[in-house]
Amino acid sequence: MKLDEKWIRAHLPEDCKEDDINVFSGLYLDGFKVMSEGERGETDHLVYEAKDEEDLKWWQLDQICHFVGKADNSKTWRWYRDHAENGQWYYIEHRNYDYNAIDDARLPGFERYLRNVKYAFPDDYFKKKTEEYTDLMNRWYLIPHWAYDYENLCFIEISDSKEYRSDSDKSDEIKPETIIKVVD
Repeated sequence: MKLDEKWIRAHLPEDCKEDDINVFSGLYLDGFKVMSEGERGETDHLVYEAKDEEDLKWWQLDQICHFVGKADNSKTWRWYRDHAENGQWYYIEHRNYDYNAIDDARLPGFERYLRNVKYAFPDDYFKKKTEEYTDLMNRWYLIPHWAYDYENLCFIEISDSKEYRSDSDKSDEIKPETIIKVVD
């Protein structure tokens, strides 16, 4: 896919201006239409239709923001999934922790993406994306658990609520009998 590499790199944060921005494998342009190559004999399908060249550049930049930069994996969680037996997760509990939530693998990537968007896009777009991603983070909570800290550019916990299992079972995910080890 054709990229305005100079323009895109000028809009990326300093710490990821040299990162690989070739993230469009399997996509191609048909005018201002971004098409995905069909898999295993399926037909190609439309991924995004840009209004003009400027709109296409901003869409490409948004997609690249998902992949560049370094994620912060330094946070210590209270619960770590250890293994599953008979379809049930077993956990390790840390007595000393930064966060009370189950480790959510999406969190570092979401935070990285939003930091990139903050740098690259206008404030109204950044605000819209933080609201969208905060809703995604709170998807499995009955009471909102996450908020976005606009000053520190990261998610923060705002409640002690726990994730629920599924839409048909709103009970807490962790049960005492699933804790196999406690670490100080």
